[in-house]
Amino acid sequence: MSNENTPDNKAIWDAVTQTRLDLAEIKGMMTMHFRDGEHHHPPCAPATAIQKTLLSATGAAVLALLAAIGSLIMILLGN
Repeated sequence: MSNENTPDNKAIWDAVTQTRLDLAEIKGMMTMHFRDGEHHHPPCAPATAIQKTLLSATGAAVLALLAAIGSLIMILLGN
């Protein structure tokens, strides 16, 4: 097994820290754009794009869940 492709602790920590910063930035944007009494009418383009992306991701997750449940049912009925 080669250790050349495994990241060291510093690389992992840097990636985790960057991800936390990105999530905090997204949370701030979402809060700013969708807070009651402050969100834009109509929503600005970045907020609309994020909303569409979140709805698409939610739809894909629901379809995947339904497919997994259907597969389990088919396996159980097939035995």
